Amino acid sequence: MKIAVPLFGDRVSPHFGASSRILVIEALEGRMIHRGILHTGRGDGWQLARHLAALEIDVLVCNGIQRKHKEWLRHRGIEVLDNRRGAAEDLVTAFIISGR
Repeated sequence: MKIAVPLFGDRVSPHFGASSRILVIEALEGRMIHRGILHTGRGDGWQLARHLAALEIDVLVCNGIQRKHKEWLRHRGIEVLDNRRGAAEDLVTAFIISGR
């Protein structure tokens, strides 16, 4: 499973399209097997959404996201967990441990 989190420092970015860095974590059988930071440059929500789809992300953990971006991602099979706040790695770790 690939999980992506738009970053603001080490925290979840307040808005989906505003981040130029994305934490991508790959998990298998309840544990993290790969972690990386992608630098996407400044863009917009559509650019970021297309990038996540191209990476075959399974889950997006984010804070604020426009409905049009959220629905576009969902239609491509990406689960969107929005309105999440806090340290990005802590949220992803909790998600992985939960077994979802």
